[in-house]
Amino acid sequence: MISPEVLGRALGEAPDPELARVAVSRVGDRTEAREFLARPDIIPAAARLLGFSTAASDFFLAHPEELEALADLGPRSGQDLMQEGAADLARLGPVRGIRRFRRRAGYRVAARDLAGEDVEDVMTELSAIAEACLRLSPLPDDVAVIGMGKLGGRELNYASDVDVLFVHVESGAAAQDRAGRAAAQVISLLSEPTADGVAVRVDANLRPEGRSGPLSRSLESMVEYYGGHAATWERQSLLKARPVAGNQALGDRFVEAVTPFVHPAQLPPSAIEDVRASKTRIEDQVRSLGKESVEVKRGRGGIRDVEFAVQLLQLVHGRRYERLREPNTLRALNALAEEGFVAWVDARSLADSYRFLRRLEHRLQMVRDLQTHELPEGRRALTPLARSLGLSDATHLLEEHHRHTEIVRSLHERLFYRPLLEAFAASPAPRSALDRTATEELLAGLGFADPPAAYRSLARVVDPSGRLGKVMGTLFPVVAPALANAARPNAALVRFERVTEALATDERFGDLLAGRPDGARRLAALVGASSAFSDLLSAQPRHAAAVLELPGLERPLFAMDPATELVRVAAASASGEVKVPETGRLLAGVAEGALAIAVERSRPPVPMAVIGLGGLGAEELSFASDLDVMFVYEGEGPDGLASASAAAERTLAATRELGWNPDPDLRPEGRAGPLARSMASYLEYWERWAETWEYQALLRARFVAGDESLGRRFVSNSADFAYPERLTFAQVAQVRRMRVRMEEERIRPKDDRRFHFKLGYGSLADVQWAVELSLMRHGFAHPDVRRTNTLEALEALTAAGLIEESVARALREAYVFLSEIKAALEIDQRVPAEALPPTPEGQVALARRLGYAERARHAFLQDYRRITHRARVAMERVFYEEDQP
Repeated sequence: MISPEVLGRALGEAPDPELARVAVSRVGDRTEAREFLARPDIIPAAARLLGFSTAASDFFLAHPEELEALADLGPRSGQDLMQEGAADLARLGPVRGIRRFRRRAGYRVAARDLAGEDVEDVMTELSAIAEACLRLSPLPDDVAVIGMGKLGGRELNYASDVDVLFVHVESGAAAQDRAGRAAAQVISLLSEPTADGVAVRVDANLRPEGRSGPLSRSLESMVEYYGGHAATWERQSLLKARPVAGNQALGDRFVEAVTPFVHPAQLPPSAIEDVRASKTRIEDQVRSLGKESVEVKRGRGGIRDVEFAVQLLQLVHGRRYERLREPNTLRALNALAEEGFVAWVDARSLADSYRFLRRLEHRLQMVRDLQTHELPEGRRALTPLARSLGLSDATHLLEEHHRHTEIVRSLHERLFYRPLLEAFAASPAPRSALDRTATEELLAGLGFADPPAAYRSLARVVDPSGRLGKVMGTLFPVVAPALANAARPNAALVRFERVTEALATDERFGDLLAGRPDGARRLAALVGASSAFSDLLSAQPRHAAAVLELPGLERPLFAMDPATELVRVAAASASGEVKVPETGRLLAGVAEGALAIAVERSRPPVPMAVIGLGGLGAEELSFASDLDVMFVYEGEGPDGLASASAAAERTLAATRELGWNPDPDLRPEGRAGPLARSMASYLEYWERWAETWEYQALLRARFVAGDESLGRRFVSNSADFAYPERLTFAQVAQVRRMRVRMEEERIRPKDDRRFHFKLGYGSLADVQWAVELSLMRHGFAHPDVRRTNTLEALEALTAAGLIEESVARALREAYVFLSEIKAALEIDQRVPAEALPPTPEGQVALARRLGYAERARHAFLQDYRRITHRARVAMERVFYEEDQP
């Protein structure tokens, strides 16, 4: 028996606690169910499932003995499922047994899904259940079942149609009639409605000639049809073809035989037009119904956007790259990224959004076991849906749905309408010698402002007289789009030419590039993003090896020199392989390495530690950041002070030689004070003379180089002042006044306050100061919230209930968005940036750097205004939450 507390907790954790209470009570009225619902290994899963799916409640009410299946939610292999289904057929007969098996197995997956199972594993097992149903159906030995659509891709939903083709061995009318009757029997067994519903809805309408064609065709007839009569959409559907039941060898022969029609030596450009036209028809239909924003599958930014973009790229590039011939959408997307046809940042964003949309679609279908793809109306229906996805409420769900569909739509348009696709489709192989007219047209379509000049630069880059030129010729499909994504593509291509000229002096780079198309794309992305790093690579091409190879960023840093490490992080950032918050952490790591070298070179005569403050302490550096530092030493008397200050000066000089700009001005007394102090001197200053802003600065204090024991002691002692037991009203007022003064006095008149992303309205400073004031208020009583990093501190404060989730979301969104703007501006010249470019041309260039495509400036500024407004409102909610501390 379970205790009332366990039962209450289980019901409370259900997506809809009241529905869970009613459903558990209703099912528990059945005597056979009570024993199972009283078991602690069953009730948590049962409450989640019954508290969300009315279809599951109906099933367990009719078959209470099946509740025992919820005791073990572990994944099942295909063989396990076959054995389970076979036992049901033997016990209940084919019709009832196959339906009982499918529903029990499906609800078991649903319970695991609601507990947080990865969506890939859910789709895989739902597909395996459908395969088991097909394999348990009687089929002649000479018939194969080919899975298509989501079944072929192992991507089934809870209420998906199961798309199949039937193929048999022998030609002739008699064989076709026999195979057709067998196929019809399979469809009837699985799809005929009974008192127990259907097992799976088998749909054979993707077959040649659709409903008017025979249910099964011979292999010879299939080859004839797809080779000479199939429409583009029919060949596109074969991307998902996979043998799932019946004669496996025959199924394999079918897939092998039709592959040349899916991936011909040359794909006519009309095929791309056909795919795009098909997608347009789907969109027009959804738009005519007014469902564009609520249709998860076919709506704007929906699942179909991901699938069509991936499949079009597979059709175009799969002819040359066999690893792209993957039925599963996520695996195909990963292969496209690995081959360099999709940027890693885009692939990851698209995959994350696809996973969200598929989970949402699963939940919609799970409720009543119906094939629906529309978001329901009203908070009453949306709230359990949100809770089932781990979201707080209906508003949060709608925000997440909007965010993901915007990401998908933006990336879909970028990938689906690439001007280069038609040329790649018509080209039988990657070209090293480029046709001038055709190439200039392609470059113009990509956005190069001066196509003839771009062609001349490109022709020199791919000059086949040298090894590197030959290799770059084969990489043209990877390099050109990456350069086209630059703010100014023509200038980027000129820089890329200059960099490749430098690389050509070392023949090893040709071989290095030949095996790393992703490295070529990364190099082009870095050159496109940054003139400063392009100049560095041109002058010192040895650093390019780090870009091309890019060993795992999580490995211990500083095996290379700091300059090479900096290039490596810049390349990963420019190509989108790491996001801005992670970039800041990695840059801080590179800076720490430089400081460690500098301290070693300075040879301090006394124990000395370097303390990072500001962006360095918070691990939030950008590409033009100063390094805010303090020096603490162990020693007494004038001699110790003099020798430590001299060592600190040498450390600063050595750090500058390594390419960084250290700034010690946050130290006590600023420039008027000594460069280094003893621990006792710091303590005396903080106790007697320090101002509130100096305590605030200590929130970001972190040991970064030198004597570790001394550095840790400094950080520990400084925490007593950064996190006071009681923050006085006067101190709160000081912080508020300082923030206002920053905005009023430090923003130059020509800068619009609303567009000053560092200090202005809804800026990075708004987020940082809101978080820091919260830390000073609560850090003493809640030591777990103490973090030097802004986003980590925000997460900790939210988890502790000290900042509302909705406020935290707005602050988090702004911090990431504005940090991306700062990084995009600073990576170019490595000069500090604080405000948006003042000219429309500069804003367009920035928007392009950030990935905006259609109406780039308008869309970017619209996002900027919306995000910063929400951040300012959220900041004021935190900053002025109480009149008394």
